[in-house]
This record gives sequence, C-alpha cells and structure tokens, in this order.
Amino acid sequence: MSYLVPAEEVVKAYVELRERMIALLRGLPEDAAQIIVPHCPEWTVQETVSHMMGVPEAIMLGDMEGVAGEEWTQRQVERHRGDSLKDLADAWEAQGPQFLQILPNIPQPTLSQFVFDVTSHEHDVRHAVGQPGARDSVAVTVGLGFIKTVIDSRDGIDIAEVNESSVSTFDLFRSLGGRRSREQIAAIGLDVEYVEKAIDPLPYSIPIIPIPE
Repeated sequence: MSYLVPAEEVVKAYVELRERMIALLRGLPEDAAQIIVPHCPEWTVQETVSHMMGVPEAIMLGDMEGVAGEEWTQRQVERHRGDSLKDLADAWEAQGPQFLQILPNIPQPTLSQFVFDVTSHEHDVRHAVGQPGARDSVAVTVGLGFIKTVIDSRDGIDIAEVNESSVSTFDLFRSLGGRRSREQIAAIGLDVEYVEKAIDPLPYSIPIIPIPE
C-alpha cells in the first residue's frame, strides 16, 4: 500500500519549506553558519544548507553522476564552500522559478523522497540554531508518508505498528528518520526493536547518543 501524499501537495510542501528556510537563514547571525549540526555532526549549518539547496541546483545543472551518493552530496557542499548564510538564502530564492518548473515532473516516490530528505535537514538545522518550528507542516506529513511506504513495501514488518501508534506525526517522522536514540524512541512509547528493523535497510541508523529536540 502507498502512503505517499499526492504529488501536488508534495510540491506545495516543498515551496512552503523553502520559504521558511530562506526566512530562517536571513534572520540568523552570520556566525551561526559555523555551528555544528548535532544530527549531522560532520556538517556545519552552512554545509547542511548547501546540501539542502544544492540538490535542486544539481538537478538543474544536470549533475546527476552518482546521484544520492556521498560524492554527489559533497559536490553540493563544495560548490558553496565559503558562501554566507545570506548568500545561500539568495541563491535558494533565485533558483525557485526554474526549479519549480521541474519539480512537478519528478515522479513518485522520488518526489516524496526528496522532500523527506530536505525536511529532515530543516529540523536538523532548526535544532542546531535553537529555533524549532514547523513541526506540523505538510512537509513532515510528506516525509512520514514516504517512510511508511518504504516500510510497508518490505516483507516481515507490519506497518500497523506505525498506523496504530498514538505518537505524533513529528515524533514518528524523527524516530523513523534516524534522528532519535533508543532511549528517546522508548520514552515516547515506540517499540525500539521495531524501529531498528524498520530503518535497517535505509541509509541512516539510530543515533547512539540522545539529541533532545
């Protein structure tokens, strides 16, 4: 069964997220650029945002060799090495008209996967700079829908564990998205072993140390 949000809503979710992030970046002091992102400890805020706006840029440039791999992602970061947060906000805004012509043509589930990734990083950055928000956004719903679809496509794991949970959409999204530790997952009432099994084939894992949000 597919839990993917309809494509037009996914596009809207990205547009809203992009606007939120541009506003957030323009409101931050420039030294926030060098804050380490706890959920992505190898990256600063500046590097994380370079990736967030760098994926659409890579698509527009036709830079798709090794798509979704580490080298592909690192090229996005290096392309904006030294840019200020204002520079990144301006570039992200400027790419809008062209990329928003392309976005509706990206097929599912790739479209939802793209929004899942950028939404995960929105909340990574928000946590790093101490500005939580948008936890009830459409983008969070899109992201959870993508994860649920991936889980439900596999044998030997019952999506009912997620569907019947009373845990909030945001907490499910962060837990199943590899952003919550075993202790945090257990504290909100999710089965830790289930979550470990659910995300085992995905390109992330449960963090060892809790990162309170």
